[in-house]
Amino acid sequence: MQWDEDFDVVCVGSGLGGMSAALTAAERGTRAIVFEKFDLLGGVSALSSGQLWLGPNHLQEPDGIEDNDADADAYLTHLSQGFSTPDRRKVFIERGREALQYFTDVIGIEMTVVNGLPDYYYPAVKGSAAQGRYVEVKPFKADRLGPLADKVLTSPYGDGYSYTMSNELVQMHNGGEHVGACLERHLAAGERCAGAGLAAAQILAAQERGVEMHTSTEVIELVIEDGAVLGVVVRDEKGTTRRVRARLGVVLATGGYDWKSDFVRAFDALPEAGSMAPPTVSGDHITMASKAGAIPVPSRAPSQSPIFIGYKVPAEEVYGKTSHRMWLPGTPHCIAVNKQGKRFANDGFYPDVATKVARFDGQEDGQPNWPAWIVFDQNMLDKYGLMPSWPGQPLSEGMAVSADSIAELAETVGIDAEGLESTIARFNGFCETGVDEDFARGTVPWGRIMTGDPALQNPNMAPLVKAPFYAVKIERVTMGVPTAGLPIDIDGQVLNANDEPVPGLYAAGNSAAWLDIGGGYNSGIANTRGMLYGYLSVLHMTGQHKPAGAQSA
Repeated sequence: MQWDEDFDVVCVGSGLGGMSAALTAAERGTRAIVFEKFDLLGGVSALSSGQLWLGPNHLQEPDGIEDNDADADAYLTHLSQGFSTPDRRKVFIERGREALQYFTDVIGIEMTVVNGLPDYYYPAVKGSAAQGRYVEVKPFKADRLGPLADKVLTSPYGDGYSYTMSNELVQMHNGGEHVGACLERHLAAGERCAGAGLAAAQILAAQERGVEMHTSTEVIELVIEDGAVLGVVVRDEKGTTRRVRARLGVVLATGGYDWKSDFVRAFDALPEAGSMAPPTVSGDHITMASKAGAIPVPSRAPSQSPIFIGYKVPAEEVYGKTSHRMWLPGTPHCIAVNKQGKRFANDGFYPDVATKVARFDGQEDGQPNWPAWIVFDQNMLDKYGLMPSWPGQPLSEGMAVSADSIAELAETVGIDAEGLESTIARFNGFCETGVDEDFARGTVPWGRIMTGDPALQNPNMAPLVKAPFYAVKIERVTMGVPTAGLPIDIDGQVLNANDEPVPGLYAAGNSAAWLDIGGGYNSGIANTRGMLYGYLSVLHMTGQHKPAGAQSA
């Protein structure tokens, strides 16, 4: 068979999954190459908060944080809702911390615990922890990348996504420096944080180890012979194709399928959805792996997937498409309502709102909480803003409907006016006591920290009283974390329809079905899965994999 190039490991995608595989391969003495379809490196993980979530880990030790595997497993068991198995959770917990230590101690990525940030469902769920399970990259000076700095993704949705740390947000809620001042300091110092910082750190480490990285290069086909994957066919931006051999294996780490509407409809049960992912995240892993006999599988019900809620920004273009923004509910002077004008969820905690808007009830017009709207007053805009508008700025054109009264706003939008007036009056009454008697808003520690105002009695609650009043229609917004993916075993090998490993084919991150975690979600798990299965895939293909609990070389 004729090849144009020859490598040991071919990584398809430059997010955490692909880069973790490439770094592990290079550190183990093999030749690795990364192909990225987009024109910048970093993938969806570069646009994320950069958090990794995992159980007990070595970064907890300096702070004296106590944790144990049994508690982490109990928490994951609750999240999985029966969609995961004990052996796969064991791999996530035990090999996850092994992988983290490999990337900090061997590869040299500087990470730290996010002190004071609790698990999503702490303290309500057995095994949840008050802190210690989130870790993030330390600020990374972009000039260390040299000319490559301009080839690594930072968020197109504003500096706040790429130049602040989760630690700083938590510290602000404990009386520390305002996160805006931290943002200005990082920008002045040329420091990238969050997902952008993690991507930059990995890419520098890859460059130092001789990993080849190509952008604007699409992998269009797997080369298969006698059922084994031997390499790939790639096409560059000029349309030139070439065949690249993968002596040890191919790792598919292309993310989800956000921009493949047929897949979103079929797997996520969404007729329409916006996305904040790059437009190249279009399910290529599924298309390519089908040739090898792999069939995508869901790892949970669509309503359990971390498909976010957000809104459309008609006047803003990102990646040449109309922008959608993720919304984290919980800002004071703001509620979420359905067409009856009623609140329907704890609108201080995004997983609850995201789940409840998807509720189906055949006796109540199908989906009683869809459509839904964000309703707020001028106080909210003045104090907190709604991106892309900062506090005190007018909303982006076409985002919202506004009116001088609640009744007028409801009639204009198509919400029941009496219902909305009654709902706001009741909510405003709760704000006087700081106790939400209907949905316990402000009682989830994670929501209080991530979206609340620490100066208030209840960080997530303040009344809607100042005209004009506004309504923004809620949209479903994906961010590369899908319902379905390629089935893999505990070494990252892709399985065919007979549950047999496809020789030479691996998947990592959101290209791989969440069979290890299953039903629920906690921020940071997606990034950890990218790191973990990129690492495990290469250990397996190099014959250096070890059982869970074994110390890596």
